[in-house]
Amino acid sequence: DWYKGLPIVTKAYFTASVLSTIGVSLGILDFSLLAFDPLLVSKFQIWRLITSVIFFGGFSLGFVFQIVLLVRYFNLLESGRFQGPRGAADMVYMLIFGMVFLTAIAYFLGLSFYGPALVFMGMYVWSRTDPYQPVVFYGFSFMAWHMPFVFCIVSMLFGSSPFLDIIGILVGHAYHFIKDIAPQVYGVDVLKTPEFIYQLFEDRSVNRTSNRWSGQGYRLD
Repeated sequence: DWYKGLPIVTKAYFTASVLSTIGVSLGILDFSLLAFDPLLVSKFQIWRLITSVIFFGGFSLGFVFQIVLLVRYFNLLESGRFQGPRGAADMVYMLIFGMVFLTAIAYFLGLSFYGPALVFMGMYVWSRTDPYQPVVFYGFSFMAWHMPFVFCIVSMLFGSSPFLDIIGILVGHAYHFIKDIAPQVYGVDVLKTPEFIYQLFEDRSVNRTSNRWSGQGYRLD
């Protein structure tokens, strides 16, 4: 019931991440074929653009940490700001924006896997949707916009480098600025979801209904 209740984009990302880790752990998949490769276009290995952000490594505390963050904050994001079929389409476009940014960064920095950065990007976008929303974490009170930085510190306490987390926060802020701030301040909206992506999700929603019966972010001052 819990799994079935997950929104479609969150469910797809969660499922792909867990299956990729299971596949590598069982020796079914070679993790080196999942890593980002700057020559992926010339080698026609386009799948690496996806697998480099869905594989979080083998089963470990770090893997569990990333999966918990993914499910928790992508679920909140998709159930709030990106609610409904058109919202899911907007969320997919947000992820495409993040993947393009992160792929460019990976190319210049030589990164192989950067899924945590995409997770932190999503968490950051959620935190800016209602930045002053109160959040209680292990008895401590925070506001929503604090949480990406709180979890960045928690990640360090687990022994992980905060490098990818920080990159994700920066990419998330770039999205927040372009999508939320620029239209309000400058009257420019250059990050509109293409209509064909809307159509994909709306067609799916209509098909599910037929079978059954037969954004807005805030700038911090």
